Amino acid sequence: MDANIVSYSKIFNSNNNYNGELVKNYIDRLKELDYHTPSLESFILVTNTSTQSYEYVGKDFELTLGLQRNSMISNGLNYYISHYHPDDLPILLKAFEDLMAFTMTKLKLEQRRRVVYSWNYRIRNSNGAYKNMQVQQTPIFFDADGKPIIGYSQNTVTGNGKCRPIIATCKFLNEDNIFETLYVKNYYYDSLVALLSKRELEIISLIAKGNTTKTIAGYLNISHQTVSSHRKNILSKIELNSTAEIIAYCNKYDIF
Repeated sequence: MDANIVSYSKIFNSNNNYNGELVKNYIDRLKELDYHTPSLESFILVTNTSTQSYEYVGKDFELTLGLQRNSMISNGLNYYISHYHPDDLPILLKAFEDLMAFTMTKLKLEQRRRVVYSWNYRIRNSNGAYKNMQVQQTPIFFDADGKPIIGYSQNTVTGNGKCRPIIATCKFLNEDNIFETLYVKNYYYDSLVALLSKRELEIISLIAKGNTTKTIAGYLNISHQTVSSHRKNILSKIELNSTAEIIAYCNKYDIF
């Protein structure tokens, strides 16, 4: 068995004896809704994390990625995970582990029933090209210990496969029907290390702290032109448009 599958199984290990009838009615309604929804670059998955299988794979799965729906149903996570970007997979496993630890130690069972998890990743389609996917997942079944083991998710293409920071969140629908962000972890720095050179990391750190080009040039003993060139390269690599966006993003997610 693939080491990544073993790691995933460990995170979602459960002693629950799941009976598929318990969510059958939910899935039947979901199927009806799915088949009456216009086709988009988005698809539904109902995932059984304890068995690494899929209870349901949406009708637009093949349209979106060109991958085999039957293989998803028969081979489960083994099939899907083989298409994940290898650089994203270890980060995703850590994100899942962090989300599960937060859920089981910080949330009461009644809260767990009203949360939405989100994360992003890259997946290789049937043409060999990577696509950025954004996931919104809601737990719909829990084991005897209150661990969420079956979840409904909407998976949507959001980009052309260029490396982006992986961000995991847990939001709670409160009594006022407003989502509160209870947990957010940005794996941005790991992505930055993969994307940027050592010098670019130094410069983005100084940018994030509000330093001007002149100040950065003096601090690093390099020319203004060199700093400007590095700044342009940084913006291109991380797909932001301005220095202000770099500062806002780093501040929002406590980078540097």
